[in-house]
Amino acid sequence: MLKISTVLALAALLNSLGGAAGATEIEAGVSAVLRRVQPAVVSIRTASSGIFRADMLDDPNVRRILGLPDDVVVVQTGVTTTGSGVIIDHENGYIITSRHLVADADDVSVKLADGRVFQADRIGEDAPTDLAVVKVEAPSLSSVKWGRSSELKVGDFVIAVGSPLGLTQTATFGIISGLGRSGLGADEYQDYIQTDAAINPGNSGGALVNASGELIGIARGIPAPDEASTGIGFAIPSDIAMQIARELIAHGEYRRGWLGLSVTGAADIRPGSAAETQKFVVNELVCNSPAERQGVRLGDIIVALDGRTFPTDAAFRNAISLLSPNTRITLDVRRGEKLQQVNVMLSDAAARRDLDSGQESVVVEFPSANGSPACAPAGAVVVDVASGSDAYSMGLRTGDYLTAINGQPPTSVEQIRSVLESTQESASVDILRAGTAYRLELE
Repeated sequence: MLKISTVLALAALLNSLGGAAGATEIEAGVSAVLRRVQPAVVSIRTASSGIFRADMLDDPNVRRILGLPDDVVVVQTGVTTTGSGVIIDHENGYIITSRHLVADADDVSVKLADGRVFQADRIGEDAPTDLAVVKVEAPSLSSVKWGRSSELKVGDFVIAVGSPLGLTQTATFGIISGLGRSGLGADEYQDYIQTDAAINPGNSGGALVNASGELIGIARGIPAPDEASTGIGFAIPSDIAMQIARELIAHGEYRRGWLGLSVTGAADIRPGSAAETQKFVVNELVCNSPAERQGVRLGDIIVALDGRTFPTDAAFRNAISLLSPNTRITLDVRRGEKLQQVNVMLSDAAARRDLDSGQESVVVEFPSANGSPACAPAGAVVVDVASGSDAYSMGLRTGDYLTAINGQPPTSVEQIRSVLESTQESASVDILRAGTAYRLELE
């Protein structure tokens, strides 16, 4: 008996072939796609060395029995990993794959569909998307054409090609069963295509193509939210993968801009607004960040980015994370009942990481003249917060500055205590902690 998803996939392909095609035409269509795609999909094998980690070896008694001094580590050599890759430039030999396959490898080899094997050079890697590009010097290569993942619809027919479980040139098919998936905890950037085409260990870095043989996703070997579930897999959209690959080839890295805020999704329930319209409340604001310096305020509701709206807060964060340093953006912001535009130029995320890592022995910053009141430590100081108290469970910590209650500066100790101890009504409390302003919603 055919699965429902298989029937839907066949119907989708039948429709793409004209609607009146028989079984022979369907088979011919799939075979033609695979003849174009499979020569561009490769198997990747890596070898690496590293420090062997085991909880048992952290036990001093075990180390003494084994005769291992405290300052001696066990090095594991010859560790091999296998996966997949896709040739995206046949003239120059560039191959896109998964970063976790090659990031720590001492040796990377690529096996082509025709059986030839070549050593590969690592060109660039991007940890937030788990993408990497490697390069081989080889004649007579084939490549795939990029497709537009932004044009995908749930129900579209797709084929996954890769080397799962060490089995080279394996093809599986199915449909797009979801778009914009996030919350899987695998990567910093999450906007996955979900498919019921089988994606198993070893498929990572392989191709997800549409009925025309265009590359619309790079397989990402991550488990489903429920590890017991089977039948679904995930892929990184081609629009993102193409953008990342081009930067890795050109610069060896993907440089991201830094905005300096975090948001949480909230339904717009104002009178006259569309039901359940998704907006994004600024609930964290890094002091002296581009966002704070250029006018964003804690509690602002972001309606749009450069005129674009987003279905989820994850989609909004993803859009920001793909912007380059020095990019100018316009945020449509609602503050109270007033809608306004805030223009912000992003800075370099790498420079921010260097600052956070402590490369400078002493860092001194003063709030800008037009900075946010939430970043000026002029409010009441929470001197002590007991670990078992309601205030602690709300998120308050010893040493926090309370800069606002329900958007207004706190006026007295009694007011603060009444808000924190009240169980009758909700309230918002703005705090400043270690250079970042937060909004806590107390319910």
